Amino acid sequence: MIGDNKGFILIYSGRKRIMERVDLQHDVLKQLISYSENLIPALQNLIEELRGEEKEDTSDYLNEVITGINWEIEVYNQCADIINERSSYIDKKTMITAVKNLGTSLGSADYKVVADCLEEDFIPFLNKLALVAKMIVGDNV
Repeated sequence: MIGDNKGFILIYSGRKRIMERVDLQHDVLKQLISYSENLIPALQNLIEELRGEEKEDTSDYLNEVITGINWEIEVYNQCADIINERSSYIDKKTMITAVKNLGTSLGSADYKVVADCLEEDFIPFLNKLALVAKMIVGDNV
């Protein structure tokens, strides 16, 4: 017997799992790019509604957009290691502060305050996230 290859199998198996995770992260980032192309304009439209052009279904629209923002935050959380691999392009503390600000603004029940929070905190975050996703996915094409 030349040697015990169990260590090699464990290393290979671990590397395979890492590669599978990276592939999944790239797939979800591709989905995020596509999703952002709809979410960001919807968010901009919602901000206009919250600032005065309120419609009958604005609160439902707000809930849908917040659900979309939450999904993108979850994608960020699951992909933070490859997103921040080269640099800390997205500051997690800023994102956490933005989430807290949104919670506070929603608690105020003042749609103009909510609109300001969405515009100042989330549009930049979502744009950066989409941009970095494009950079990462572009590296893998």
